[in-house]
Amino acid sequence: MICGEELSLLRRQMYALAWQDIHDGAVEGAATAMARKPSCANQGVSVDVVCFARRPDADDATVFVISVAMQVHPDRPPGEVYWEEADAWALAVAGNEWFRVEPRGGLEKAGSRIFHYALAEEAPAYGQAVPLHEVTLGDSSTP
Repeated sequence: MICGEELSLLRRQMYALAWQDIHDGAVEGAATAMARKPSCANQGVSVDVVCFARRPDADDATVFVISVAMQVHPDRPPGEVYWEEADAWALAVAGNEWFRVEPRGGLEKAGSRIFHYALAEEAPAYGQAVPLHEVTLGDSSTP
């Protein structure tokens, strides 16, 4: 809610990356990022969010990857950092019931952690409403 407009812009930029020419013989991937933000849950911690679109391969059909980096400021007193905030940032970037956020590991260094997430397209459950723009005339799967 605090960064709603910026998250919306980042999400649009991320989805626009999928329209890039990412295939054999073209670019391997593309990225976009949101400006560094102070942590919502941790005083003295900064958050960087970077979104990647990449060409899927035979082993992994993932197109979108979100990386959330949380950096503890040097003058921050020692104490507990709520690293789970990274999950919340990834979910906020996905911001759509049509995507599932899957943790894909990370990297830990002194005073910082980077978390990686993949966005997987979520198939609508049986009986769930399908937006009208997705229904086409003559489609036998809809009543």
